[in-house]
Amino acid sequence: MFAHELAAAGLRGGRAEPAYAACGRYLRRRSSAAFPVARFLLPPGKRPYYDAMLAFCGYADDVLDTTEQGLHERAERFDALRHEALRRIGTGAAATAGTGAGPVTAEAVLICRALAHTVRTWDMDPEGVRRFLRTLRTDLDTSSYATFEDLELYMRSVSGDMSIWVNTLLEPVDDEATVKAIALGYGVYMLEFLDDIAEDAALGRVYLPLADLERHGLSRQDLTTAAARQRMTPPLKDAVRYEADRVRRFFRLADGWHRHVHPSGQELPRQYLELGRTVLAELIRDDYDIFQRRRSTRLLCTARAGGTTARSYLRTLRHRRAHPHRIPTIPGQRAGGDGQGP
Repeated sequence: MFAHELAAAGLRGGRAEPAYAACGRYLRRRSSAAFPVARFLLPPGKRPYYDAMLAFCGYADDVLDTTEQGLHERAERFDALRHEALRRIGTGAAATAGTGAGPVTAEAVLICRALAHTVRTWDMDPEGVRRFLRTLRTDLDTSSYATFEDLELYMRSVSGDMSIWVNTLLEPVDDEATVKAIALGYGVYMLEFLDDIAEDAALGRVYLPLADLERHGLSRQDLTTAAARQRMTPPLKDAVRYEADRVRRFFRLADGWHRHVHPSGQELPRQYLELGRTVLAELIRDDYDIFQRRRSTRLLCTARAGGTTARSYLRTLRHRRAHPHRIPTIPGQRAGGDGQGP
């Protein structure tokens, strides 16, 4: 995160500035695929808020997925994080989020502060944050989903809510923007499930619906065995092809999202959809072999993202000059403050 971005967002000199700066440092350290390439498609004054969303979601995910701690320790850390976030956002549900007795690092406090400031600044629904955290925590005790309808309930609260947050930042011009944002989030999430089958199986998780596996003659154990051996089988290939078709339908529904948001932010959803389709095309080109493709696909997509961002950035600059965006402030509060204690 750069000083001119904090200044453009009205965050310099206030108590919120170190919180947003911490989000930027965390994302750089985590080497997030969305930082720093995609963020530059947003106006400078919106980038700190985008970073806060990504940092919070990434931090929460890292707490759950670390292999350096046992289940009890991860649950304790996550509950403490959830309590801290909801306390700062003021959802009225912090009391049900855990006792807060677990460890909360100084970095986590800053990231929660930045998210809370973002929620209030952009008038986001606090209930979405509570729902996101409540559902994400089920990763600790839910290892599979019987049907796609069950999985969709999970995605609606995790991927869907974050898509709504980003959509809010892009200033939607109609309700169709929300529908398309959620569809793109679903498609990207399903691709990640396919890409991470081996890692998830090693953690005892299977995100592909069990009914879809059974449809193609696969049991959960069959999938786990294939993942451990890093070897495709004909039934697994059929199952991956089936889910890829579902991804394609989500991307088709998401098509045109950029036309339903403020012109200054149109390149971000356009780029996300383009990258999602690139990953899907590579999966198809590799004959749905999810194990062999992992070594090259992420690097390929990163390279292509860098190659296309220059063109997208030029279009973004033209949009910004023609259609200045707004940077909201919290009523009765200086933009740099967070309205909360230390």
